[in-house]
Amino acid sequence: MANVIYSILVAVGVLIALLFLEFYFRKNKIKKGMSTDFEILFVVAAAIGFIFAILFQNLYDFIDNPSAYTWSWKMTFFGGLIGGVGSFFLGYFLILRKKYHNAMVPITIVAGGGIPLAHALGRIGCTIDGCCYGKVIEEGSPFYFLGMTFSSTNGAKVWPTQFLEALFLMVLALILIYLAFKKNTLLTLPIYMISYGIWRFLIEFLRDDPRGSFIPGISPSQFWAIILCVAGVVYLILLIRSKKLHLQDYDVDLQVEKTSEEK
Repeated sequence: MANVIYSILVAVGVLIALLFLEFYFRKNKIKKGMSTDFEILFVVAAAIGFIFAILFQNLYDFIDNPSAYTWSWKMTFFGGLIGGVGSFFLGYFLILRKKYHNAMVPITIVAGGGIPLAHALGRIGCTIDGCCYGKVIEEGSPFYFLGMTFSSTNGAKVWPTQFLEALFLMVLALILIYLAFKKNTLLTLPIYMISYGIWRFLIEFLRDDPRGSFIPGISPSQFWAIILCVAGVVYLILLIRSKKLHLQDYDVDLQVEKTSEEK
């Protein structure tokens, strides 16, 4: 039952992110044809992201213990992020770039809030499923009251890392959605990249579930968290140097329809 609930919540997270994209396009009077094209690309990229999430986790499991490796349907977030975002950008540059000039500008604004929003729902699914749990909290620890038990922890109270991450992601998403709708700022994406990169690197020290191996000395997610954070810092610097921090600073072909007064 938990696996069914987890799958449903992941699907709901993707749907909410898609609705966020639609509402943002409507707010900024983006033409229907353009929004539809990008929403189709979004759905395709999300499906590819799911596949990559499974493939990456199987790679980590194989590297960790090749002799005991067996195929599993477990997923890892960063694998899904890499596959989903990568396929979205590839689809844009191969199919939609000539049709919609500079259209990735509003997309990046939406992505900053949409990704953590969908991810938060997925982490709630992890909490229900009992995966992605933390280390055991000893009974004498001052943090013992924070402990939770899951079917996978044999009655031991552990750090509810998946629940803590869901809370963090929800707060981050709400802040970035506010910035997207009220400020139309391109800073949403680098803020997400830096904030989540730091958070994920640190909370991995509390994790205790099997996650496989990739780079010796750190977990696979810590490696990608470092990459994400560094990329976010570089992106932030480039945005600040360009002095183009808002949607209205760009000339986006076919992006905004004329209002009735302008017509």
